[in-house]
Amino acid sequence: MKDNVLIKIKTYQDIEGSGDEPIELETTGRFGSINGKYYIMYDESELTGFADTSTMIKVWDKSVMVTRRGKHNMKISYTEGERNLCVYPTPYGSVGASIRTFDVSYDLDCETPGGSVRVDYTLDTDNENFYKNSLNIIVEPLNKSENEHDRASRSSWRAIN
Repeated sequence: MKDNVLIKIKTYQDIEGSGDEPIELETTGRFGSINGKYYIMYDESELTGFADTSTMIKVWDKSVMVTRRGKHNMKISYTEGERNLCVYPTPYGSVGASIRTFDVSYDLDCETPGGSVRVDYTLDTDNENFYKNSLNIIVEPLNKSENEHDRASRSSWRAIN
């Protein structure tokens, strides 16, 4: 399947009320639906720290599952009203974490294709500190006049000032 969408992912983390700056990823990828579940897929790069890895985000009902496969494997489940455990890979080793999801909302459409996904959750990495987080995803159709070179050069990963 060829890239058919521009994916914009913005993650906010609030550590002890500090209102930390968001981290943003913008890249091209693939979007579709099978059996009432939506799939957002893209390839990671050196910029994200997960080179040689593909990411798939599956969205349905009140759930979102993020799966990375390749050099860096990971699976995180966000289900509204539930607590899930995961092992999150970092450049310094894997970290066990507990995720409690408060809200999952989405408005996706395969006809356009595009839409948005929002997940609000807390992350507990040491059974003591709970970090408030928000994962926001915007999916937009690629402009048909763009060529492959223009789209490939658009991938970026940065902290917003």
